[in-house]
Amino acid sequence: MKIKIDRSELLPTLALVSSVVEKRQTLPILANLYFGVEDKKMTLVGTDLEVEISEAIEGVQGENGNFTVSTRKILDISRMLPDNASISFKSDGEKVVVTSGRSRYTLKTLPADEFPRIETGNWEERFKINQISLKRLLEKTSFAMAVQDVRYYLNGVLLEIGQNRLRAIATDGHRLAQSEEEIDLSINNIRQVIVPRKAISEIARFLDNDEEVQILIEVSKNHLRLSKNNTTLITKLIDGKFPEFKGVLDTELNIVVPVNRSELIDTLTRAAVLTTDRFKGVKLTLKDGTLSVTANNPEQEEALEEMGVEFKGDSVETGYNVAYLIDAARVISGENVELHFQGNDGICILKQPGDETSTWLVMPMRI
Repeated sequence: MKIKIDRSELLPTLALVSSVVEKRQTLPILANLYFGVEDKKMTLVGTDLEVEISEAIEGVQGENGNFTVSTRKILDISRMLPDNASISFKSDGEKVVVTSGRSRYTLKTLPADEFPRIETGNWEERFKINQISLKRLLEKTSFAMAVQDVRYYLNGVLLEIGQNRLRAIATDGHRLAQSEEEIDLSINNIRQVIVPRKAISEIARFLDNDEEVQILIEVSKNHLRLSKNNTTLITKLIDGKFPEFKGVLDTELNIVVPVNRSELIDTLTRAAVLTTDRFKGVKLTLKDGTLSVTANNPEQEEALEEMGVEFKGDSVETGYNVAYLIDAARVISGENVELHFQGNDGICILKQPGDETSTWLVMPMRI
């Protein structure tokens, strides 16, 4: 088979579908991308058996057929060619010859019919959401996912689907982030699915800033599929029970302190200079009109930062991971943030004024 395509059309698709391919694979063919052409439409597919991304390019010149080729090599070749180059592929079943101008590369292939595709089963729920809304939802929550936790169900984002809303919750056991967006899906029973960490990262790449684009989301027993235009992402779901979290969010917090978001981030960041990679704890102290942030390290050094706040009453003192507070404050979009305290050595909840659907919780730590 022979096909020809402009580099400017091919490269963005290559970059998208190749992002899912791991550097180390259990199967040699997983290091390859699938190229398939049918009726002038070329489809590229990358997978690691857990997440699969495919994208179709319309109007490709050439013959019907398919092949697989090394992800790293074809991506590097395409990146190094001139911006206005066109690329030709000629496949004979065992090798693919890639030519562009005076450049010529002969690459090994593996049989296209052995390229693994994710088997999904029947889709049980289906709804659309504006991609900006989905992007905003994941940005507000996904940072709180666990990283390689033995509690595998924490290494992802919980999606609650139903009652005309899509709610996202993420926690690593020390902090929690929750937010939601409206959707047109009026099922009464809430469907819960856990989307793994890698899939969340790939979905973030999948989304752009085009406000007009709608994402079709489909859910089956074990899979989630997102589709927009000619691009599709399929991921396996985590089979596990997400921890019960609603009780801690319902905790009554009587101390509410409004602060300027930028000033809070700057204050916490300066205090964090004297924390260490292994210990990020700082002490927050509320006294009349002042929020103090104190950091110490094993070298007996100390940082003290203060900012003026609207607070009167008995003093409150609690330790928190400063990185968790900064992460939560950074995803808040407004100018101000409300700090809700339980009291001495209690939880802290951050809220954005006017946003009743988003909550960021940080557990206390001993300092």
